[in-house]
Formats: sequence, structure tokens, C-alpha cells
Amino acid sequence: MNKRVLFGLFLGFLIAVTGFNVYAQTNASNDELQAKVKQLQANKQQILKENQELKQTLQRQHPAKIQDRHRTLVDQVSAFVETAFVHSKGTYQERKKQAQSIMSDELINTFFPTETYRGKTNTSIDHVQLFIETGNLTSSHATALVRFYHTLHSLQNDQEQVSEVFLEIDVQKQDGRWRVVDFKQAT
Repeated sequence: MNKRVLFGLFLGFLIAVTGFNVYAQTNASNDELQAKVKQLQANKQQILKENQELKQTLQRQHPAKIQDRHRTLVDQVSAFVETAFVHSKGTYQERKKQAQSIMSDELINTFFPTETYRGKTNTSIDHVQLFIETGNLTSSHATALVRFYHTLHSLQNDQEQVSEVFLEIDVQKQDGRWRVVDFKQAT
């Protein structure tokens, strides 16, 4: 009987240890599953966010949107060139007012430093060629290259001087509108 009791105790101990191991394994699996579920939920949220961003990018890159963006940039840069490089006494105030919607305050002060036109020349432009950089279509910055002939007509001695101008123009979207913020001589 001693062997039977000992065998019974051993069998009970073995059943208890096996039950404990099964319970511990089940709890550990549940904890791991909970961690995996949380990780998968976080991944799902990240993927949904990326999906939404890609949809917005795709919508902005729709051909009609690209054409609208390009047309708007061409119009703004053309207006800048006309406003900044065509000078005459009769249109000075009108161009100064128009410049406020086209260029930065710094450029307005550069091209229109006084209240009235004090120049002794009239200027005009001809053969304007405009190239818009087609980089990141979702960017709020764009670069344009402009080439034109600038004619300087002296009011004092009736002489003309024509020079070719090639500019790199920086345009940024500010408050929902494209504005020329800087330009430099291109080479």
C-alpha cells in the first residue's frame, strides 16, 4: 500500500504540475496575443493614415489639378515679369497696387521704392519664354526660369538699349496664393 499511496501522490503531483503548466502557457499566450493585437491595431492605424495621405497626393496629381497648378504658376510669374520689368510714368501706381498680390513685400520695396515714378526711362519686354520646374507637385514651392528681351527707352535723348534677361524665379504658396519671393540672374 505504501507503493500505491506513493504512486497516487506522484500521479497527483504530476497532474497538478501539468495543469499549472497548461494554465501558465494559456495566460502567456493570451498576453502575447494581446500584445500582437495592439501592435496590429497600431500598424492598421499607420497604414490607414498613409493611405489617406496617398489619396490626397493622388488627388493633387490628377491631370486637371496639375494643369490648374501649372496655369496658376505661369499666370503669376508672367504677371510678375510684366509688373516688375515694364516701367512707365503712367502705369506706376497701377503696377504698384497689382504687385501686392503677386510678390513679397521685400520685392515690392525693391521695384516700387517711391510713391511716384521718378525714372527718366520707359521699359518694355518682348519674346517672353517661361519654364516651370515640375518637381514635387504637392510642394508649396516652385521655381521658374524666364527669358525675355528687356528694352530700355531713354526719355531724355530718345535712345533704346535692348538686353537679354534670363532669370530664376522662386515662387511660394502663402495664404493659399502663389507669390514671387525671390529671383536671381540665371546662367
